[in-house]
Amino acid sequence: MLISPPFLPAPTAGETDEAYLNRAMLCGEPGDGFFPISFDLNWHGGTHLKAPKEAGRALPVRAIADGTLAYFREPAPVDTSEDAPLNYSGWTDNGCIVLRHETEIGEGASSKVVFFSIYMHLSKLLVKEPKKGMRIYRKDVLGESGRIYGADNKIHFEIIADDGQVKNLIGRTERDLPYQTNSGRRESCWGDMYFYLPPEIVGYAERPAKWTDANNMSNCVRLPADGMFLRMNYSHGQCLLSTFTLDGKVLGELKEENNFEYNLYETSMDRFPDCPSAGYELLRFGRVLGSDALAPANAAHWRKIIFSGGDAWVNLNSSTITCFSDADFPQWSGWKLIDDDTDEDSHCQSPYLRDLLKLDEDPLYPPSRDIVGISKAPDYKHVPVKPEEEHVYSKNYRVKKHNQQIIEQEASKEKLKRCIFKFPSEWGENDFDTRYGWLGQESELGPAMPKGDYDKLKSHQEALAFWEDAGLASIGSKHWHFPPKEFIAAFRKCGWLSESELAQLLPSNILRQSGTVWLFEAVALSAFVKSRISTVKDDLNKALRKFLISGSPFRLSAFFGNSTQETQWFGKLHENDPSQRYSPWDGRGFFQLTWPDNYVKYWKFRGRKVSDSTAKSLSAAAKAADKSKDKSHLSDAVLTPKGLTSEMIRWRGDVSDKSYDAAMSAGAYWAWTGAAQFADKSPSLVRNSAQVGTKHYAYYNCESFGQVASTVNYGRPMPDPSKIKNVNGIVTRYQAYTNALMVLTEFMSFPDTVGRLNEKPEDFIPRRV
Repeated sequence: MLISPPFLPAPTAGETDEAYLNRAMLCGEPGDGFFPISFDLNWHGGTHLKAPKEAGRALPVRAIADGTLAYFREPAPVDTSEDAPLNYSGWTDNGCIVLRHETEIGEGASSKVVFFSIYMHLSKLLVKEPKKGMRIYRKDVLGESGRIYGADNKIHFEIIADDGQVKNLIGRTERDLPYQTNSGRRESCWGDMYFYLPPEIVGYAERPAKWTDANNMSNCVRLPADGMFLRMNYSHGQCLLSTFTLDGKVLGELKEENNFEYNLYETSMDRFPDCPSAGYELLRFGRVLGSDALAPANAAHWRKIIFSGGDAWVNLNSSTITCFSDADFPQWSGWKLIDDDTDEDSHCQSPYLRDLLKLDEDPLYPPSRDIVGISKAPDYKHVPVKPEEEHVYSKNYRVKKHNQQIIEQEASKEKLKRCIFKFPSEWGENDFDTRYGWLGQESELGPAMPKGDYDKLKSHQEALAFWEDAGLASIGSKHWHFPPKEFIAAFRKCGWLSESELAQLLPSNILRQSGTVWLFEAVALSAFVKSRISTVKDDLNKALRKFLISGSPFRLSAFFGNSTQETQWFGKLHENDPSQRYSPWDGRGFFQLTWPDNYVKYWKFRGRKVSDSTAKSLSAAAKAADKSKDKSHLSDAVLTPKGLTSEMIRWRGDVSDKSYDAAMSAGAYWAWTGAAQFADKSPSLVRNSAQVGTKHYAYYNCESFGQVASTVNYGRPMPDPSKIKNVNGIVTRYQAYTNALMVLTEFMSFPDTVGRLNEKPEDFIPRRV
């Protein structure tokens, strides 16, 4: 699933994703559109967002993910008359769009998910010819932000899902993970990795001489007393190991050596020589998720981490250690499912939330006592009359007091920000009295709301309501509400691409050079290619996840900028060109693996046995074929007496004939050539053009991507960047990369002929499937 915020400001160089989301999603504070409670301690299913401005104009509202239009309503004309229902405490726009998102976050049926996003208080809809059920794509402009109680450029934004989807989305239906007994889910595994270290785990002064040895004979120097958690984060070449106590207190963090992530292939080859592929997964996930087996089966995973009293070595592959990922939404990261408000009204009576915010600890006004009861109490002292907003028994005072409590309790806000709550939608019309009737009674917030005020609120709510009209399929009016910004932040780490998202990575058209002539051609999405995408999707996603590509839109763009061109738009996983001097060791898989040396390297990574003498014979034959331009040196008949076996021939065929090998060989090649180091650089795009007939078509050079293309085409970066132009099909690769950037990133800048920057490339036509 690809997901982004509903406002897309231009990125800032070097900005973290967290910082970007904080700029893009300016969330309401308590009492002003806060999630999950608002005024009067009402449940509030979403958050109010202030539209960021650029060049003096508020940014438009955009779709957060691919989906379908489930409901829309044009905004009512502005009417500022006193009795207008939408002019309640100032004008409020009621334009609304609801999108239904059906996608996947991992492998299999348990990773298929459905959720809804709600965009309320739009002042204008900008979807062309809207119709229920029509396809909407991530980043599509939906409308303009409107007014909420007179405040400009705001929307209410909400993410909801029904009971049946919660388990698929976060992996459980219970409040917390049973982390002490079971590891997290395997079919959906992404983001940071986590380990629970029980009290019996031992920290050692040294690690064994052999990395796979689970027997440690050095001194025991640390014990995690009550147990502890470890987080493993990979990013931009580094691996950071952070430890914290069960209640969230940070103990410390250690960085692995520089470029540990970039060198993970070499590290796995060194530490796990009998099956580096499985060892790579142990280093990457803390467990083996793929089909390759560890050798030995109990191979250790030694890491130095911080304990309360200092650092020590720990075997993270111990049988009593459990493993998780961000896909498990662990409670030690703040994620909790809260379903403890059992009535059907809108007044927050969740014991968990009330305890967290200490709402029931006010001796002046406990919820069990009304104003009359307090006034008759022996300890009651008369309070002189003050202005309404200051009176300690007034409703306004109570609301302000509780809102201030939330603002001041940073620790409580931190614990609250990732809670997922179940309560009724605030957008129903028919159940208003059920949900808000409590306002007409004396409550913890003061005297009953006068009937006239109640009727005005009801009319206002009815003017905003849409639930019954929308008739949303597969979700009831009482459902789960996710913290919007945190939901988006979490799933931006996912990177598991659906069939539709993979298809969109194929450009609609490309420039291609045939001899000295440029051609501008359409790229077809045939039934065969659609079937191919469906067949390879899971294995391709597994490889992208394993080799740390899927967590970064820039890495994904660089991968597919090459892979789509190499495979002729997913049409061929085998060149199958007998005329080439490297045939039959010719272009196979998603990176078109060629020459025997690369096949042998991949086999050894997978733990397959190839003798040194056979490897040398294959390498010598390749050099002879390259020098003489004669493929006969590489024929199976010539190489069989030199050690080539029928099993090796089958392995070679698997790279093109089996989606797992086609994908994993590409990922391994990506890793051992160091492509990620170039893909991580911020793209600098330079406009060029080629003439086809009388028309000039633009394309965009990018040196950092060109170096990735060099590693794919030549197996190494180009010391002289000016020679990147010699990479096979480089202009077409540039175009595939540009298209991938448009699909996978939020915002790129493409220069025109005079250097002005635009959001889209010239002549860009997005693929819509």
